[in-house]
Amino acid sequence: MSFRAFLPAAVLTAVAGLWIGAPTPAVAQYCEDTVHGLSGRYNLGTGSGFLAVRTRPNSSSRMIGQLFNGDHTEIFDRRGNWYQVEIGGTTGWANARWLRNDCGY
Repeated sequence: MSFRAFLPAAVLTAVAGLWIGAPTPAVAQYCEDTVHGLSGRYNLGTGSGFLAVRTRPNSSSRMIGQLFNGDHTEIFDRRGNWYQVEIGGTTGWANARWLRNDCGY
């Protein structure tokens, strides 16, 4: 008795589709952005001269890093006016106003 005799036809069709010509999920496009338009004068107290990278996509969440004019970072996601970006081996959220890319986000 063959293995096939134990499986219903619908299961065999589904399993075969995984191996033969089944569509594969789209791979996300790599997208890099560049920080631009910030003041040239750094002042932590007033929040000028750097782009705050935060734990969540809002200005009241904790700052986990800073980006500066000309810095490059990878974009992973977008929520409203915020991009999820990579900084120092971790991800955080930065305001999209100060990031330039050609990714269609």
